[in-house]
Amino acid sequence: MAEDGASRVTVERRGTVALVWLDRPAKINALDPGLCRGLVEAIDAVEADEAVGAMVVAGRGPRGFCAGADLATVSGLAGAAKRRFIEGAWRALDRVAAAPVPSVAALHGHVLGGGLELALACDLRFADPGARLGLPELALGSVPSFGAVQRLPALVGRARALELLLDGTPLNAEAARRAGLVTQVTAPGAAVEEALARAEALARLPREAVRYLRLALAMPGDARAAALHGLVSDACHADPGYQERISRFSARS
Repeated sequence: MAEDGASRVTVERRGTVALVWLDRPAKINALDPGLCRGLVEAIDAVEADEAVGAMVVAGRGPRGFCAGADLATVSGLAGAAKRRFIEGAWRALDRVAAAPVPSVAALHGHVLGGGLELALACDLRFADPGARLGLPELALGSVPSFGAVQRLPALVGRARALELLLDGTPLNAEAARRAGLVTQVTAPGAAVEEALARAEALARLPREAVRYLRLALAMPGDARAAALHGLVSDACHADPGYQERISRFSARS
C-alpha cells in the first residue's frame, strides 16, 4: 500500500513548539509527492493551533535530515507529471517558508539537494557536526528546482551563492556555518534538542509581532518560477548523460 502524506510527515507537540518530523528513514527522508503533501498538512496543523509559537523541522533515522528528491520517483516522471512534482515540492517548501511561526531546521547526516532546499526554507538551521550540506544538481547536469536558486543569494549573497551552486561539493557543518548556510553547529547528536531550545525561546515572543516581522522580511516570490524550473528540468533531464550521472551519484550515496 502506498504511503500517504500523513505517514511521511508527523507532528509532535513539545509545549508551545511543533516538532515536524520527516518520516521516511528508509529513504533518508527523500522528497516525493506524499512527503510534500505531508509537509503542507503539517504546516496547516501548525497554523490552526494558536498555542504553537514556533516549529522545528527534523528528519527521522540515523542517515540524514533529507537526501533530496526521491530519485526512484523522479526518474519515472516526464513532461507534465514531472512539472507537477516540481511545482508541488515548490509549494510545500514555500509553505514552510511562509509558516505563521518561526522555524528551526535540525540537521544531521545527509542534507543534500532538495533536503538543503528544505532547510533553506526554514528561518534558522542548527546542524550536527557530522552533517553534510550540498547542492549537487549542477554537477549532475540539472538545476536546483525547489527554491535554492532564489533563497540562497538572499542568505549568503549572490557571489557566494553562485560559488556554492557551481561547486556542489558537500560542506561539513562547520564549513557550512562559515559559508552562512548554518546558524549554529550543535554538540554531537544534539541538533534536535538544541533546535527545540531555540524554538522554545522564539515561541515566547508575541506571535503576531513575529508573524508580521517575518512577512516584512520575506523576499518577493513569483509562482511563475516554479513552472520555469519544471521546463528547465525537462530540458536538463533529456540529456543522455543525466541518467548516467544520477546512477553514479546514487551508487556513491
